[in-house]
Amino acid sequence: MKNKLALIGPIFLVLLGVLCFVVVYIMYSKLSFIDTPYLLGGGLSFLLAALWYSKGKPLKKQEQ
Repeated sequence: MKNKLALIGPIFLVLLGVLCFVVVYIMYSKLSFIDTPYLLGGGLSFLLAALWYSKGKPLKKQEQ
């Protein structure tokens, strides 16, 4: 149960990042400019999700 709850945060951040990039796409396709705060928010959201996910996973020991 704890592992499932630990995935909620990164999944939420990925969905938030996708939403930000959808807004950037719509703004660029309709108005020919990129809304920079949404672009930065999406990138930061993906970065935080990757860091959160990688920090939550235990590293496997290499077998020698």
